[in-house]
Amino acid sequence: MPAPDKPPTYTVLTEVVGWTLDRTADLPKSSRFTFGQRLDNRSLDALELTVRAIYSPPARKTAVLEELNLLLEQLRVLWRLGNDWAWISRQQLVFIVGKLGEAGRMTGGWLKNLDGRADSPQ
Repeated sequence: MPAPDKPPTYTVLTEVVGWTLDRTADLPKSSRFTFGQRLDNRSLDALELTVRAIYSPPARKTAVLEELNLLLEQLRVLWRLGNDWAWISRQQLVFIVGKLGEAGRMTGGWLKNLDGRADSPQ
């Protein structure tokens, strides 16, 4: 079975993961293995959920995408805390929240597309 085309959400989250790993490597040592690891893991989890959604049957896709939306919101909250603690600049916060928002809008569009298919006769 050939691999399906990767949705734009995958591309955006790949960029988010790389950016996150670069930033968390610069966190203060006292927070790198708690806060930084949480950011790293959740970013990677978001990318993994996207891959799972790509390969999931239609009946399961909605649940995976809803889980992805929640994870994206958790990442936004964590990055805002990182900015509050001056671990990232305001400009960096604007960048990452923008990327996460873009991924969220794409995920929402993906969900709407699935809902549209459920409403149409087959």
